[in-house]
Amino acid sequence: MATNTEPSMIQGNYSANKFQEKYKVDNLIYPEDLQSSIYGGNKVIFYINIADSSKFAKNPDNFVDLTNMDIPRLRGTLIAGNHSALGIATSIAGGVGIGAAIAGGILTGDPVKGVGVGLMAGILGEAVGAAVVLNAPPATTTAASGSRPQKRLKSVIALHIPNSLGIRYNTNWGETDTAEMMMVGDSITGFLEKKGGSGLANLALTKGPGGDLLSSATGVAANPRKEAVFKGIDFRTFSFNYSFFPRNENEARNVQNIIKMFKFHMHPELKDSSNFLYLYPSEFDIVYYKDSEENLNLHRHTSCVLVGLDINYTPNGNFTTFANGMSTQTDITLQFKELALLDKDLISQGL
Repeated sequence: MATNTEPSMIQGNYSANKFQEKYKVDNLIYPEDLQSSIYGGNKVIFYINIADSSKFAKNPDNFVDLTNMDIPRLRGTLIAGNHSALGIATSIAGGVGIGAAIAGGILTGDPVKGVGVGLMAGILGEAVGAAVVLNAPPATTTAASGSRPQKRLKSVIALHIPNSLGIRYNTNWGETDTAEMMMVGDSITGFLEKKGGSGLANLALTKGPGGDLLSSATGVAANPRKEAVFKGIDFRTFSFNYSFFPRNENEARNVQNIIKMFKFHMHPELKDSSNFLYLYPSEFDIVYYKDSEENLNLHRHTSCVLVGLDINYTPNGNFTTFANGMSTQTDITLQFKELALLDKDLISQGL
């Protein structure tokens, strides 16, 4: 699998001094004494990466340089490949042109006319695609980055390790019937010589008309000779559950700011005043720490998106607040989805 042009996911630990030089926690930490010995130096840091073109990413003082990170990133294959936006638009247009040529030839019965239709669709598709991706006239725009450029916030969220911390790995396997393929591979004559009447009966029961009735009448069922087939893997998903019990109004304000930050960055923003386009939501990089260093004894994550946020202000069945109205207890569930598919190489790097 292709990875970013950014540094490898596996890299040296991140010292406390480097962290303090580049990042700040200020009012996005829970509990306030997270750095004390009570928690054994264990914590999880949520780094936030926002679209470079976002209207909320204009102040350079709020961001760190993503090109030289101590904690690198791993995203999906397409954005990691750093394809040009114009190249993507042209590729899409090429697919439109090929499809239109085939369809035009079939519908009109005239292959030459079909090719003409395809070329026209390709030209139109390229113009529209370039305008959408680049948001500029194709004739005057050079190839732009297709890697969804982002900026990383200096402000990070620092929380204690969830009480329930785990990860699940899945691979997808399907099945296929091989009886018919075996016959084709052997040729009809060879199949009958090897399998005899049983092979022919198998095909009659599975492919012939009235196979179910024949099976019911004879009490014989076909063995489909199934084989397991690898179908791929899914993007990993995982959840964090937190119960916040702020001990004072300041800690309650921190909880409020943390929830607001998650809620804000999981949503998209309108690209412009026309309201036709969205900019993607922010991405998260989640790192587990032991004291001032990344804890490499735990699994790692690729870059993630926050796909679900559940908030419960009355987990005990009643609503209580501080004098200023902020809740004295709030439960949240964060549901994340990773942006890169795993393989042996990445597993060997600790993911």
